Amino acid sequence: MTSGSPAAIVTTKVTGTVMGIGRRVITLLQGVKDNAAPAAPAQVPDTVRSEIDYLQFEVSRLRSIVRHLAADRINTFPIERDTRDSFDYQWSDTPDGDWTKSRPELKERERNSVRSFSRLPDEWFQGKQALDAGCGSGRWSWALASLGCAVTAVDQSMAGVQHTKTACSEFANKVTVFQHDLTKPLPLADRSFDLVWSFGVLHHTGDTYGSFRNIARLVKPGGYIFLMLYAEPNSNDPGGFDYYVEVERLRRATAGMDLKERYDYIEKVKGADAGGWFDAASPGINDTYPLHEIETWLWQEGFREFGRADHPNHHIVARLLQPK
Repeated sequence: MTSGSPAAIVTTKVTGTVMGIGRRVITLLQGVKDNAAPAAPAQVPDTVRSEIDYLQFEVSRLRSIVRHLAADRINTFPIERDTRDSFDYQWSDTPDGDWTKSRPELKERERNSVRSFSRLPDEWFQGKQALDAGCGSGRWSWALASLGCAVTAVDQSMAGVQHTKTACSEFANKVTVFQHDLTKPLPLADRSFDLVWSFGVLHHTGDTYGSFRNIARLVKPGGYIFLMLYAEPNSNDPGGFDYYVEVERLRRATAGMDLKERYDYIEKVKGADAGGWFDAASPGINDTYPLHEIETWLWQEGFREFGRADHPNHHIVARLLQPK
């Protein structure tokens, strides 16, 4: 890439924007520190509260820019390989993989969740084509098939693929499962699914937006997409900051361990909740997003009629009414 090429010019401009945001963030941090506001949120002066909110917005914008810049490079980073290996271990060597035996109650729970999150009546699912994009161990594939859908399920982990096939064996040829990396276009026809379902997956790919576009193109006109993505913490939900600080502490404490040691450590610290904490802390890529950014993606791809669940994370269903 030469210094005068269009790519170099764009990179220089974006880098300048990122550096400018970084300088403003540092200035604001120093200002907040100098104000030494009381710890209780109700006592924080309005001017300091505005500075804190503005700081959060700037950091959020900076993160968004950096993610887009890194999207085509992150597959070479150690954290990307660590993320893939972590999920492969989770599906092959922990109770989360063989969930039909370790937690059979999830069948009815996930079936009810599909009904609730999609906001669709039971009769709608009969005979519909559904894609489970990032099927993991097959919980959502099973739920969609049990409601009457013909399901295509994909996951980057071969352990996940095998567990999904086992979990859905009762549905015979109604469920098709194969391995695929969602950061690459899927070998499936455009506009071929009535429902594209992706629960807690895209934010682990390193290219959430690119992966989203790869699956959004598969929704039929009038069809639906459902996404669960991690929510960026904000001042309206202080508990979100506490949670992600704990996630990062666990990630750093276990960085020098192999995956079994990592799981054992988290199990010792978190007990019966080890599976959920391992899922959050072990993968190196674990991106969070503000709601408006996800809604912008959906709107630009022609989705309308957004529905959201009352949940700390983003559970969004939308209908394709203006396909591109």
